[in-house]
Amino acid sequence: MQTTQKPVLRNAQDYIELFRQDKEYFYDSHLLPGLMIGTQPDPQALKVLGEALLTDNDDVRDNIIRLLEDIGYANYPAYELRTPEVIALLIGPGFAKMDSARANAMDLLRKKASTATLSRYGDVFLKALKEGPEVIDFRLIAKAKPKGAWEEVDRLSQLPERKNEEGVRIARAALGDTKIEDEYIADAKRKEEAGDARGLADSLRPLVQIGTRRSLQAVCLRIRSPLFFVIGRVFRYVRLDAVEALMYAFPEKAEMLNPSKVVYEEDYIRIEKFCMQETGGAYQEFCGRGIL
Repeated sequence: MQTTQKPVLRNAQDYIELFRQDKEYFYDSHLLPGLMIGTQPDPQALKVLGEALLTDNDDVRDNIIRLLEDIGYANYPAYELRTPEVIALLIGPGFAKMDSARANAMDLLRKKASTATLSRYGDVFLKALKEGPEVIDFRLIAKAKPKGAWEEVDRLSQLPERKNEEGVRIARAALGDTKIEDEYIADAKRKEEAGDARGLADSLRPLVQIGTRRSLQAVCLRIRSPLFFVIGRVFRYVRLDAVEALMYAFPEKAEMLNPSKVVYEEDYIRIEKFCMQETGGAYQEFCGRGIL
């Protein structure tokens, strides 16, 4: 019986060659030999990965984006992405081509980096936005909220093909269009009042993507919701969807907001207090909604 020999990975070029040879690859994402110096990314390794991002094909670029995510977590072992050297590659050579790797880089940034981190790169995102609506994910603009973005988002949202696009609507709401924000908040309320648990759970995602104080309050208010729906034979409670949704807005608090660790009354109280601090809502608003 023939066995597949495990590749020997000594430096960044070895990873790149592995990606070029086979889409099915395996490496130890905890050790990352040849890429780290202690807990810090090796600058030379990052330089090699950046050069490959500029020139290689989409499959290789996709794999490098995933590898950069692993490097970021090796440097800072948490859900949050905040390693500057990794982010520099994602928004630099990671954005170099209009392909799925670019889309994956934007997804990684908006899902795993905090607004505070993304705001440091506002000029990069604004430049991409000015290059055209196909160049940037409007949901990334919504989370980063770069200065000067409103004018571009407003202009692009007037294009017939973009007017009703959800990403554009989310970006408008995030940057100050309270009419659209009100529509999303009202949609969650309607579904809650109708007892539509699955619909309510779905309505929380655009609210955290908008990420304003009011939208986040609307999500926080559902962390005591008694509603649930069934997936197969498993009960899924909306309150856990609310907690999980908040991880998008606050990746730096992922340990506290991990739904699998939210079990006891004190867990909910801790999250309610956090919501009060972050959104300015009255504590009674949060703790008085529904029963466990």
